[in-house]
Amino acid sequence: MMDVLGYFLLGLVGILIQTAVAPALLPLQLRPELLLILVIFLGLYRQGVKGGLAAYLVGLLQDSFAGTTLGLFGLIFLVLYLLLRGLAERLNTEPSLALLFMVLCGTLTQALLLVFLLGFFGDAGHLWPLLPRTLPRQVLLNLVCAWLLLESLRLLRGRRLSPRS
Repeated sequence: MMDVLGYFLLGLVGILIQTAVAPALLPLQLRPELLLILVIFLGLYRQGVKGGLAAYLVGLLQDSFAGTTLGLFGLIFLVLYLLLRGLAERLNTEPSLALLFMVLCGTLTQALLLVFLLGFFGDAGHLWPLLPRTLPRQVLLNLVCAWLLLESLRLLRGRRLSPRS
């Protein structure tokens, strides 16, 4: 259960960066989907009920900050997690390129699920024309953020924890 709490706290840091820091630094209402990248990481590398629960809670966290329909992102992130778990059991997910490819696919899938579910639960007919204009920028921004996170992890892994002599 501590794993789920840790991912929830990591999601809280991500949502604060996404809503407070990113608008001040990035133009044109561009915001990286840091929680989506976290859910993709969970789907590729964490198994079982804990990973699904963490993905759902991270989605509810995004709903509480940016959603109009409570549970919408929780459902979307849970579906993404389950799809990625199915793929992760059949594919080699070790290379960093796999995470970047899944960020690309996850961003597209999230957008399609969001428009479909909003159209199913309400009137979202005006959202379909926005996809061709906004989706390429969002995909590129998510890929850059995922690459930066991978490079940061690689640098942290390469550093030694012992003091220099």
